[in-house]
Amino acid sequence: MRLLPLLTALPGTHLPLLAEWARQFSSVPDPLDRLDALRRAQRRAEVDIRAVLSRLAAEFEVPSSDVACAMGSVRDTLDELTSEVERDLTCELEQADQY
Repeated sequence: MRLLPLLTALPGTHLPLLAEWARQFSSVPDPLDRLDALRRAQRRAEVDIRAVLSRLAAEFEVPSSDVACAMGSVRDTLDELTSEVERDLTCELEQADQY
């Protein structure tokens, strides 16, 4: 669908409203929001993995200290998995601060 004929048919007073709507519709989420979402997702993953490991440990009488040790490895793995995304988002934030 072509928007230009539609836009020319609208009175000029509606164009700013339409432009704001289009900007919200097509905009990419803010890097800070995406970085916060990434960190929340990491925490949720840690909680989910801890629950699974705790259930496994309880079933086979594995000491909780072993679960804690395994969680250290899980955190490292999650950090490694998402480090490039986090670095890209941090760079976007730094570039936005320069403007």
